[in-house]
Amino acid sequence: MTGRGKLVLTLLVLAVVGFGVWRWWDKIAPQGPGPVSINPAELKKQQSDEAAQQKEKNAELAKKLLAGEKAVSLIGESAIPPVTGVSDYDKPMLDGKLVVQFPINIWPGWAPIIVANGGMEPNAASVFARKYGFYVKLSIVDDPVKARDLFASGHSHILWGTLDMIALFAPELTKDSRTVPVVCQQIDWSDGGDGIVARGDVRSINDFHQRAGRRRKVVLAQNSPSHFLIMSLLLDAGIDPAEVDFRWAPDAPAAAKIFVNDASFDAFVGWSPDIYNVTDLAKDTRLVVTTESANHLIADVWAVRNDFYRDHPEIVSGLVRGIFEGMEMVRRDSTTAAKTLSAAFSIPVEDCTAMIGKDGGVVDGDAHLTNYRENANFFLDPLNPSNFEIVWGRASTIYKSLGAIDAPASAAKVKAASLLAKMSEEHKDVRDLSQPTFRPGALFKNAEADVGEILTKSVIVQFEPNKSTLNPEYDTTIPKTLTEIGELGGKFGNAYIVIEGNTDASKKGVVPADLVRQLSYDRADSVRKAIMDKYKFDPNKFKVVGNGWENPVPGMTNASDPEHNRRNRRVEVKVFPLEKE
Repeated sequence: MTGRGKLVLTLLVLAVVGFGVWRWWDKIAPQGPGPVSINPAELKKQQSDEAAQQKEKNAELAKKLLAGEKAVSLIGESAIPPVTGVSDYDKPMLDGKLVVQFPINIWPGWAPIIVANGGMEPNAASVFARKYGFYVKLSIVDDPVKARDLFASGHSHILWGTLDMIALFAPELTKDSRTVPVVCQQIDWSDGGDGIVARGDVRSINDFHQRAGRRRKVVLAQNSPSHFLIMSLLLDAGIDPAEVDFRWAPDAPAAAKIFVNDASFDAFVGWSPDIYNVTDLAKDTRLVVTTESANHLIADVWAVRNDFYRDHPEIVSGLVRGIFEGMEMVRRDSTTAAKTLSAAFSIPVEDCTAMIGKDGGVVDGDAHLTNYRENANFFLDPLNPSNFEIVWGRASTIYKSLGAIDAPASAAKVKAASLLAKMSEEHKDVRDLSQPTFRPGALFKNAEADVGEILTKSVIVQFEPNKSTLNPEYDTTIPKTLTEIGELGGKFGNAYIVIEGNTDASKKGVVPADLVRQLSYDRADSVRKAIMDKYKFDPNKFKVVGNGWENPVPGMTNASDPEHNRRNRRVEVKVFPLEKE
């Protein structure tokens, strides 16, 4: 065939193919979405309907918040007012017996004393009157500063509070020997009752880092357990609190309502039931962390005036014993306890049932009631990574850094350790109920998928070249680092701890990756073993991961830079919530 013939034949074939494509295009071409028609009126109506629905949800939520219909607004930064009107304590009598004035706040941890007392008023049928020869008058004083001032003036004998709150008040109260707060008993650990709620892309504590010059905006009550909670967790994550834009609410319920009403806030710190109602009903909100995981962070306690403690040691001892009896009464019959709490607090029985928990404050509820054994661990065990001194020291350091106190009071000055030590024989069979059971061989699905993480603490542990043993002579910071990790594990008693080993990439391409990964695993495991040797942790609480050189510090990837290599030879400690059954 000539060249011209080939050309003609090619043109004929192309023509046939072209006709076929044109004829069957709608069958062979992929079907796209086609042109989109937007009706501005319909779009506007849809947006208006969505806004109306959200407004309705917010109105429904407002009714459930503790602040209710009350108007709330931000307040300025303020200092704790000084103590005034210090005086001797009152001596009210009934039937020839002293009446102990015991203010409390609305919190489920006080269920044991309310139940043991048979209500709020002094009565002859109470455990305290029948067995220990004195009466107790309970009263609701939610304002901690007011409670402090009643204590200082002598109108109350007892000061309620979280231990961090007592640490905040102690420097002022210890100026007069009469009003030194003597902490006699822990009533509970907050166990789900306090937490941090966020919106947007804040999913862990580490997300509170300042990014691109923008600080996260958080609303909370200043110088409160909420303040202590977030400050403690920020420091654990290595975040300078100055990176966070704190705004102050008069109290935790107001903080929750301000967060709901103002979408410019990234988070609020508050307590139950607000933290749960907000995440249930407010769009794009989530619980970042609660004290269900950080269940050994906020300790509720009570303190007695030092002069009262000196004058009436038998009454103080009776209070401690009676409250322990009340804890057993609550656990034996949580239904009756909820009814008693409802009458005392004037809130619905169903709310009190949820606050106490169906098991009477063991696992359910907002607080874990602490029995004698747990009190002994808290007050008397120096190896407990979340004992009295550790919580006291952490709170004192935080409040001093904030300028709220000048010189912290010493833990030894306020802790009544001998009182509990004398009761050891009568409570010898009581066991610790505060620690969960960690499942052996847990898969740590959350940890492996890198979701659900509460926070990451990055620490540098220097190992000798190609070795995985801890050598405090080579790295003198090792003991301090192990203490930090141990205390983190203690604070998050109800959470898994993942220890990840990492190496630098200086030998990348020279040494096999699997050998480097094994070295990083062995190094992380040596940290785990050292912590287990020092503290009494369930071994199933920990998981070890070896990353090798696959997880460099962001921006630290230059293998020829000694500083980059030093920073990458690190251990990261990650906290994950306990898996739900």
